[in-house]
Amino acid sequence: MSDYVIETNNLSKKYSKNLVVNSVNMHVEKGKIYGLLGKNGAGKTTTMCMLLNLTYPSSGDIFLFGKNARRYSNVYSNIGSIIETPGFYENLTAYENLKVIAKIRGDYDPFRINSVLKMVNLDTEKSKEFRDFSLGMKQRLGIAAAIMHSPELLILDEPINGLDPFGIKEIRQLLKRLSHEFGITILISSHILSEIENIADVIGFMDGGVLIEEITREELSERLD
Repeated sequence: MSDYVIETNNLSKKYSKNLVVNSVNMHVEKGKIYGLLGKNGAGKTTTMCMLLNLTYPSSGDIFLFGKNARRYSNVYSNIGSIIETPGFYENLTAYENLKVIAKIRGDYDPFRINSVLKMVNLDTEKSKEFRDFSLGMKQRLGIAAAIMHSPELLILDEPINGLDPFGIKEIRQLLKRLSHEFGITILISSHILSEIENIADVIGFMDGGVLIEEITREELSERLD
């Protein structure tokens, strides 16, 4: 059994003649926070969309939890994700929004909703409507929705984008807590080196659709010293 929650083999995506992801070999270990770092247009989002089966690879293989994702589609039920800005009802509270999502999924559990709101530090904002949330609170509610079904893997595309320093710190602390306390494996993308360095255990550098290298945070620190 592989120790990798995510493993790709020469994963590629071509749109017409444009090769946007080129032979990516990614290795995300169980229980780790993996930071996918690259400037806008590097291929990060397309890679994540392929991992989530939102777009189909032109070539290559994806293994999730040690299984070929093409053959075992049930693996996706064990993944939570945020690729675009989550949509919520402006006039509902955090609890009410999660209740709607849970009822649509058919797994409404008041205890679980309260539990995830506590995990993301939104349990004290019981009466505040979504329209009055800060951007950081909105992102934390998005993460709450993504982990409500207790996934083992969380995939987040640019979750700190647009946040102020306080909001970035909140998300950083939350992701570390989800990883260290609850054992959730996390794949996060960003174009900000300093933040990925502060969050991730392993960093994958992506440029022009190519995953250039994967190094640990400690190895990166040694290089930057």
